[in-house]
Formats: sequence, structure tokens, C-alpha cells
Amino acid sequence: MSAISNLLIPRIGDETAVACSWERFLQDQPMPGAGVRNVVLDSWRRSRSEAVDPTISSAPTANEEQINQVRAQTWALYEAAKPVLETLREILRESGTLIMLSDPSGTILDLSGESRARDAGEQINLAPGGCWREEMIGTNAIGTAIATHRPVQIYASEHYCIDVKHWTCAAAPILDPQGKTLLGVIDVSGVKETFHGHTLGLVISAAKQVEGVLTRRDAELHRRLLEHAMDGFSRYGNDFVVLFDQRGRVVKCSGNLQQVREMYGVRLPFEMGSQLTALDFAMHPDERIRQAPIWLRPEWLHPVRSRDGDLGTLLVIPVGAPHQQLVSLPAPPAKTADNLFTDIIGTSQAISAAKLRARRIAPLDLPVLLLGETGVGKEIFSRAIHKASSKPDGPFIAVNCGALTRELLASELFGYTEGAFTGARRGGLPGKFEQADGGTLFLDEIGEMPLDMQPHLLRVLQDGVVVRLGDTRERKVSVRIIAATNRDLQADAGDGRFREDLFHRLCVVSLHLPPLRERPEDTEAIIAHLNQRLARKYGCQPKELDPEVLHCLLRYRWPGNIRELQNVFEAMFALSDGRRIDGGLLPPHIAAAETEPARNPQMPDRAAGRLAEMERAAINAAVTKAHGNLSMAARNLGISRSTLYVKLAAIRNMEKTGTSPS
Repeated sequence: MSAISNLLIPRIGDETAVACSWERFLQDQPMPGAGVRNVVLDSWRRSRSEAVDPTISSAPTANEEQINQVRAQTWALYEAAKPVLETLREILRESGTLIMLSDPSGTILDLSGESRARDAGEQINLAPGGCWREEMIGTNAIGTAIATHRPVQIYASEHYCIDVKHWTCAAAPILDPQGKTLLGVIDVSGVKETFHGHTLGLVISAAKQVEGVLTRRDAELHRRLLEHAMDGFSRYGNDFVVLFDQRGRVVKCSGNLQQVREMYGVRLPFEMGSQLTALDFAMHPDERIRQAPIWLRPEWLHPVRSRDGDLGTLLVIPVGAPHQQLVSLPAPPAKTADNLFTDIIGTSQAISAAKLRARRIAPLDLPVLLLGETGVGKEIFSRAIHKASSKPDGPFIAVNCGALTRELLASELFGYTEGAFTGARRGGLPGKFEQADGGTLFLDEIGEMPLDMQPHLLRVLQDGVVVRLGDTRERKVSVRIIAATNRDLQADAGDGRFREDLFHRLCVVSLHLPPLRERPEDTEAIIAHLNQRLARKYGCQPKELDPEVLHCLLRYRWPGNIRELQNVFEAMFALSDGRRIDGGLLPPHIAAAETEPARNPQMPDRAAGRLAEMERAAINAAVTKAHGNLSMAARNLGISRSTLYVKLAAIRNMEKTGTSPS
């Protein structure tokens, strides 16, 4: 089995076995032990995890304006690939195949081939503008090469979607000179009768040639960039300076990195060739702002220009004596009103995983169910998903299903005609479904929807038609549903409190949003974000926090999540005099809150006490050795600064009360 599983090139004779395995895979049945290669099986699993429908008849496609925008962003790749693609076309002229170049998102930028092959390709959107990421159309050479960053050949039944199974394709990724960033994909596809094992070698060779062209071009651009930037390194010799090229990759840096990490919370490792996507000129400006880390300040950025245009960016981080008495929180980057992913603050593993899944879900035209406690930011996530969807300019309409009576909710959702009930507006009123046509409808607290209303919602979701109250006319609507709840809908469905068929219709794709207590390392960044936002709201400078205030905010568990933190911090901000927030402004229940470290129920109290005493001794020793520098002490202990604050607050409270860890 291993010899077959690890084959680089498919075996035609295995097609029947692969088809049988695919059917069993979709039914979650055990598969026979031969025929399916590892690269294919892994791709099937990714496709299923992304809720790809195997009956999709074609890949999604971009409109002409979007295609032109993508081509403009990838012009350097296209120019480098053009002569290589011409050579490949000559070699494969009589083969009946299509030769393609895609961008890193799987969107086809350029395609050529015989007219019969082009006509066949257009049936499944294997054409300019077609998007062939695995998340969109399942296993295929372009999408799988993007997912793995490796060359791959896919034959017939190895594809995930039924209508693509009569094709064969081979693709190779084009990587940047450092071999880290995917720039595009070269692909050769045709109906399965055109299969030839040598095709994979051809696309690999073509991709390597394009990489060679780009490497030489990069070397020349970096030479010019360094020439124009050397004056900046001299001018800012006492600061920390980093030079980035047009793709946001590090070309040169100087200064004390450790110092700026401690002063501003800079976390990016500045190795040569590492990338800061917020400075990638090829990326849309809105997306660059979304990708900006919280520590990056716009005033630190200086463009490096020549007569031919921008060559790169010089990042200058000022180095000065840090404030000894007060905690100055780092400022988040500027953002626009549409830039809603930046409102989802945090870099913890829990929130990063949620944001990554949200970005993957956003382009899929599927219902989404957001799960999480009250106050975790479900509406912010829903707006971000809408803005990152295929219809970002469509309307976004939000309805709280738990805030309205049954009658009001019905008229709000479905609308009504004139005279439908006492007080109905003359001429009637369209409901939220009609208002959201061509966009997204966000149904918050969906678990609170009355049971007898749920069949009406289910019908709209299934048939795409809505009937106003008091009317018989059906109106077609195209609306993406994002629902949210803090309840266990699956348990409610099992107990008869929520329709099971509606639950499965809403929960095509789900996204769990973690509570704030599960990502405490993000609390300080959220406070910094709120500090900047409230400064703009009240027309003043951001406030400085007394260290004890920050300690208390970081050790509190925030049962009301971000919403509670926002309300508490705004009250403290508004009531504070001058630029300082001191301990007198803390709500009593937060000032008095104690950290309750998790304890293993099987651990004897005495053993737990000894461990707590050892931890306290280690923390005190680290702080003493660092001469009170908490950032350095946290680094030496191998924990975050926020965690150290929480532990120090617990130690101080224990010392005040005279309690013993044993």
C-alpha cells in the first residue's frame, strides 16, 4: 500500500479502485487498502472539512472587473511567466490540453489551448477568472498545489467533485526566491484521455524557469532599493530600522530588536526574507490594513521611492527611554470603517484559529452558524465574514431574534402588506429578507426564535422565496444567512425546543468563538485597542494606566467577555482626570477579584501548596534578577508579560491576606 500511496504520478489502472474509495469516503465507510495516493486522500479530507459539495458542477468565477484587478496586482508574475508559457504552448500544441497560470488564490489569470479543449473547460469554469482553490471546488491540481506548495498530478476519479472527474491535470507552484511565499501556479489540464506522466515534469520545469526569472529580477530590485535607502539607515542610526521590498519582505535591518520588543511589543522575527504582509504592495490596501499587526504604527513607515515609483518601505521604530511609572499601551494601526477584521483583536491561538476559519468560510456561499457566549463578538465576526464574501457590496442586515415578540419578529423578517394588521403602514413594508437581497442577513440569538415561526424561516432558506404577511405573492430573494447563538442548538433540537431540520440547514458551516477567559493573553491588546478608539471618540489623547489597574484588568475572568471589558474600560476612561487611569476608578468587584489557578482534583493540597510556593519563589527570583524589568523577567520565565502580571497580582494578594500556599 505504501508504494502506491506515495506515487508522484497517478496510475490509470487504479481509476476503478479510486472511484470506489471516493464513494466509501463520502459515506464515512472504511476504504480498501489500495489505489488512493496520500496526496489525494489528504486533499479529500481538506475538501470535506471545508464543506465542499461534491455535486458542484463548476468552479466559481470572478467578474471581468475582478479579473482585471487581480491581473493588475500580479503583473510582475505574469510578465515573468509569459515567455515560459509561450514555450510550453509550443511543446503541447497538438496535445489537446489547456495551459494555465493562476494567482496564489487559485484564480486563473491566463489560459490557452485548442478551441475544443477551451469549450470543454468553460463548462466547468476552467477559464480565465475561474477560482480553483480546494475550498471552492475540492481536489484538483491547482488547488492541491496551493494547499501543499508542491507539484501534483491529479487524474480522473481522484478529483473530489463529480463533474471534474473526466479531467486530468498537473500543476506546479511558483515560489518566491526565498522559497517561502506562493506567487502562483502553472497548470496543464485536459480531458482524461490526454493524460501523460511527462506532463508533471513539464510544469515543474516551467515553474522553475519562472522562479529563475523572478530571482534575477528580485536581485536587481533589491540592489536599487538598497541604493535609495542607505541614506535612511544613516539618518536614523540611533533607532531600529528595517527595510522591506515591494512584497513586504525583509531586505536589511539594524538596531536593537530586543529593545523594541520590550518597548512596543514588536513580535515579528526580522530574519532576512521573512514577510510582513501589511507592507505587500501586491495586496489590496484594505487587506493590508487588516493584516497589520497591532504594534505597527503608521507614522513609523517611510516609502522608498525612485523616479519609476515605490521600491519598498523603510520601517523606523524610535528608541527612547521607556516610561518608568505608568504603563503606556501600544497603539494599534489606523483602520477604515470597512476594515472590520481589525476589530477582532488578538494573536492567541484560539482567536487566530477562529479568524483563519472565518476567512476561509467567508468566500463560500453557505449558511454559517456562529457559536459562543454573550459578548464574544459574534456580530463583528458576521460583518467581517460579509465584507470578505463574494458580495461585500451587498446589504448587511442584522436582526436580534430574542429582542422582539413573535408578531414583531414575523413582520420584521418577512414584511407585510397594507392592512395586514392594525397599525400596518400604508403600502406595506418589505421585511429584512427582502432588504438583505443580494447580501447577508445576520440572525442573532437564533435559538430564541419561537418554535412555530421556524417552519416559515426554513421555507425561505430552502426555496429562496418570501411571502409578506397578509399577501400571497412569492418574492424571490438571494440572501446568505449568518446565524448566531449562545445556546446548544443541537441539544435543543434533540429535546424538541428547536427544529432539527432547521438546525441542520443553518449549521452547514459552524464557527466557535472563544470566550475571553480562554485567551487571556489577548486582554492587553484589546485594552490598547479600546484606549485608542475611546481617545478618538472623546477627542483626547489615549490614557496611561497605573500598573495596578492593568494587573487587575488582566487577572479578572470577564464573564461578560469583551462587551463587559469594553463597558468597564469606557466608564474608567470617561471618569478619569487628565491622562491617567488610577486604581480608584476600578469597579470594586474587579479590584477585589482574585485569580483562581486551576488545580488538579487528584493532586493533594500539600503537593499543590509546595508547587505554588516553588512558583512564587521562581517568579520573585526572576523579577529580582531582571532588576524589576517585568518584560525581561517574563521572557526568562518563558511566559507572557500578561501572565506574569496575573501571577504577581495573585502573589501580592496572598501576601496581604497572610495566606499560605500550603
